[in-house]
Amino acid sequence: MRVLAEFAMKSRSRAVGAVSGFGVAGLFLPPVALLSSALIALVGLRVGLGQALLVMALSAVLLGVAMFVLIPEAPLFAGVVAGVVQWAPVALLAELLRRTVSWRMTLQVAAAVAGIGVLAAHLLVPDLESTWAEAGMALLGPLVEGSETGPQELEAGLRRAAPYLTGLLAGILLLSLTLAVLLGRYWQALLYNPGAFGEEFRGLQFGRVLSAVTLLLAGIGHLGPVPVATELAFILAVLFFLQGIALMHALTVRQGMSSFWLVGMYVLLALAMPQMFLLLATIGVIDAWADIRARLGPGSAQGGQDSDNNP
Repeated sequence: MRVLAEFAMKSRSRAVGAVSGFGVAGLFLPPVALLSSALIALVGLRVGLGQALLVMALSAVLLGVAMFVLIPEAPLFAGVVAGVVQWAPVALLAELLRRTVSWRMTLQVAAAVAGIGVLAAHLLVPDLESTWAEAGMALLGPLVEGSETGPQELEAGLRRAAPYLTGLLAGILLLSLTLAVLLGRYWQALLYNPGAFGEEFRGLQFGRVLSAVTLLLAGIGHLGPVPVATELAFILAVLFFLQGIALMHALTVRQGMSSFWLVGMYVLLALAMPQMFLLLATIGVIDAWADIRARLGPGSAQGGQDSDNNP
């Protein structure tokens, strides 16, 4: 990972080559696209928004050319649009972190934008649930033809899930953007300020007010039931999921525990993501009230809020 970050930061042309290269690879293996976004974040964190947007624009053009060559049936500018849509939010989020020097504020703003997007979608798209169900049938319908799960069962399942899909998508996008910026910040610290990232991340804390809002929205969504409240609660739960992971890292370091415990946590995340998401988000909410890191003594409770992002 360090070699990749060093390569990209040697020159703008290398950064463009790395970003566009991983962007093209991401067309066929989507998780790889995270590396291209993280490189955009690294450029933005280190040299500013202007350079990040320039690298993004050049990379998007190369991605568009590659997509046109590799997938001729795709629209002419599909690759360019895909690159801008994928990388512009990362560049903006990295710039916000660079200016505020606060993970807490940066991620709260990102969550607020995601929530506004969900509300706007419900207000602007007529019969949003039917739109999701129709899109799901168009995408998944051919896959279930001739299987035990027939089109009727698929459509019924999609209509049950449709009220929550906008918030689910927004939460997943928020998490992917955050992971890209986290990786970019890790690379920046690795190259220019070793050790700073771990201290920052282990101190991630969102506080009691936001946890109370999350619990209130979840309660309204469940008891109402009000699907849009559940969608907004899920977006905020992404923040407390990250706080739960940060707490696990802090406990491991402060208690001198083996890194085996963290490896086990990430293995379980890979094997049982929904259950682990709920567990870690719950731990994050509990930490917001109990402030577990502060009980361990000084040194890990405030590390993520005010350290320098531009050494």
